[in-house]
This record gives sequence, C-alpha cells and structure tokens, in this order.
Amino acid sequence: MLCAAVGSLMVTEAVKLITGVGRSLLGRVALFDALGGSWREIRVSKDPAAQPITELTDYEAFCGIAPASPSDTEHTVTATQLATMLASRKAGLKDFELVDVREAGEHEIVRIDGARLIPQGRILAGEAWDELPQDRDIVFHCKAGTRSANVLAAARQAGYQRVSHLDGGILAWVRDVEPQKPVY
Repeated sequence: MLCAAVGSLMVTEAVKLITGVGRSLLGRVALFDALGGSWREIRVSKDPAAQPITELTDYEAFCGIAPASPSDTEHTVTATQLATMLASRKAGLKDFELVDVREAGEHEIVRIDGARLIPQGRILAGEAWDELPQDRDIVFHCKAGTRSANVLAAARQAGYQRVSHLDGGILAWVRDVEPQKPVY
C-alpha cells in the first residue's frame, strides 16, 4: 500500500514534468504519513555550490557492478580451461582454489562443483582476505564475469599474484561445459 501511494505520486510528478502542466514538486519534498493518512511538504533549496547535471551517469559504474578496469586477459580463464584445471585438481595434478563470489541464493541455484562460496561484498570489505591463500592459484567466478573481475582487481591490489577469474562467469560454464545445469 505504501509503495502504491508513493509510486502514484512519482508517476504524477513525471507526467507533470513531461507535459509541463500543473505545479511540480521541484523545490519541495512530499512526506507521506501512512498511519495518519496525510501528506506534508518540506521546502528545499538548491545547493549553490552543486554542479549542474547535464547528462545521465554510467549506472553500472555508479552502482559498482562494472569491471574496475578493462578486461585483463592475462588473468582470465575460459570455461573449458577451468574444466581442464578442475579435472587436473581431481586427479591430484593441480592445486588451486575456486572461489564463487556470488551471493548464497545464486550459489544455491547453480554452482560449479568444487567452488567455495565467499561473496564479493565480504572480500571487497576486507573481511575474507585471510580465507584466501596466497601460496596457491585462485580462480574467482560469478554470474557473468563482472563481479569476479572486480574481486580480481581488488586481490591484485591487495598483493595477490596468483589470481585469475572465469571469463563469462557461470553463464559461460553452463553454456560451454555443463549445459544441463540451470541458468538464471
């Protein structure tokens, strides 16, 4: 109910701004008291030091979901390369850590066998660095490669040398290695 009340006001404001009719809320903030069933206004003034907004921002970069730097091909593995690495690890020929940086709910939907879940937020916040070995190779993966690229950049900045990430994430894994697994 609260979302509908506020949402209808937002739609009304958008229509007024687009059509140029009515009195918009520019310079005012409307506050809704759901328990009292009333609206009130607070006047706000423009910050004279603020820079004018002349274009839309890069939403993905603003939200922190764009890669921190251009694709680092030297520290990237493909899904088929990772499959070979996992087969070698299973045979005892190669030792490395596969780290899933997605959230727990995503990990429950689909996972790469042998991956350990450490969400990106914990790593970037500095909470999980002690869980990541510096004496072994580490491969990070996420859904499509963006979050793992961010974690890769942070790990390299934190001094990790033996790190890489799965290009295309688990979507590439399902497409190229295990097509029977679900995607989301």
